[in-house]
Amino acid sequence: MTLGSVGILEIFFHGDQRFHRIFLIQPDDVGAVRMWAMNVGAYNFAFAFGLAVGLLMVNTGNAAGGTSIVVFCCASHVFLGFWLWVTEKRLWTSAIGQALIPGLAIVFYLLLG
Repeated sequence: MTLGSVGILEIFFHGDQRFHRIFLIQPDDVGAVRMWAMNVGAYNFAFAFGLAVGLLMVNTGNAAGGTSIVVFCCASHVFLGFWLWVTEKRLWTSAIGQALIPGLAIVFYLLLG
């Protein structure tokens, strides 16, 4: 899952210079951004887990509950992608990456559900 992959990057590799461009981190700022990187990585893991549990529920007989979890996780990431763009315009590609697929999932759910 993308959220899990991004969570790994944020938690374990935010200090790796190869990824500083993605996170807009200067080498001297790694210590200062550690707290937010660790926390944002953890919320990405939590959402990935929520999506996995929701999809498991949908496919094992609790469609209403699982659908609610999946829609909540997707809607949250649409909002969070928008909020990322609002707060840091330079991360617009990350904002699109965060919001696009969850947004499409909601659109398809509304159209086909």
